[in-house]
This record gives sequence, C-alpha cells and structure tokens, in this order.
Amino acid sequence: MARETERLEQEFIQNAKTLTGHSISEWMAIIRPTGLDKVNAILNWLKSEYGLKHDKANFLAQMYMNDGQPVFDRKLLFAKLFEGKEGLLPLYRALETAVRDHLPADVDLIPTKAYVSIEGKKCFASATLTRQGLRVGLDLGDRPFDGYVQKAKSLGAMPNIGHMVEVSRPEEINDSLVELLRQSYQQVHSK
Repeated sequence: MARETERLEQEFIQNAKTLTGHSISEWMAIIRPTGLDKVNAILNWLKSEYGLKHDKANFLAQMYMNDGQPVFDRKLLFAKLFEGKEGLLPLYRALETAVRDHLPADVDLIPTKAYVSIEGKKCFASATLTRQGLRVGLDLGDRPFDGYVQKAKSLGAMPNIGHMVEVSRPEEINDSLVELLRQSYQQVHSK
C-alpha cells in the first residue's frame, strides 16, 4: 500500500510537466499566492481551477503542505515518526532485524506519517508507536484472540489488519512474534 503510493508519487514527480503542463516547482509557485493552507482546499482548488484529476491534485496538495517536497521521503517520514519517541528506536530496530532475518526477501518496512507499513507485494503487517512500545498489527484472518494476540486498535487505515501484539522490550520480538508475522505474510499473499 505505502510502497505503491510511493512509486506513484515518484512517477508523478518525474512526469509532472508532461502530465499537467507544469513542473512541481511551477505548481508550488502557482499554489502559494492562493493562501490556501489545507490539503483538501488545495486539492479542490486545483481540480476546479485547472481541471486536474484527483490523484494529481492530491499529490500536488500533499507536496505543497510538505514544503514542496515529496511526501514519501522515507528518511524524513522515519525521522518525523520517531520525533520525541527516540527511546523506542531499539525496540523498532529489533523488529526490523527480525523481519529482515526471518521473512522473505521481498518484505520491506516503509514509514508513513502514522505507522510503519510492513509489506511484501501487499501490506500484511504494521508497527504503530505507542508511549510504551509498539503495536505490531497483523492480518491473521479469523484466528481467535487471546492474551497475546489481541484485537487490533489504533493502527491506522488498514482494514485487513485485525490482530495485534503489543511489545515493550526488544526481547519480546521473539520466535512467537516472528511466526505470527510469517502467518500474516502467508495469509495475505495466498489470496
């Protein structure tokens, strides 16, 4: 999900002049004098004034609100996600290492504004920061909930992720969690 949006944004940036008649920097200069400062207001203005399709107007509005920069800059998104929560970095790094060491090579961890999307060809898991740790969201189908695997809550806009495991220490990123991540990967990629 995040990987595909990132790809589409990059394609749009590379082809903006051909697709819209203006480069990204030209669009930023066109938007600036409007005084608009909300994504939806800019998006709607671009659609009505310039006849842009929703996806192009949305990319431009999002970039404008991101100081003219791509929204899917992984380093910037990661830094913003962990801003003020630097103490959670060792926990996240343990999860990242477990994913990279034990799951298929196509799996990627992609920071977004609100969580880290864990994706193969499709999103199958997520990591959301809390004050105490991480909520690892999983797509485990109709697996029953128990004391360890809970019903997902506050994980972002991922309707397929119905389960979660909360972890607060690096040692909790263990074989049990890795096995659940594998099951989630298989559940999503076998559809």
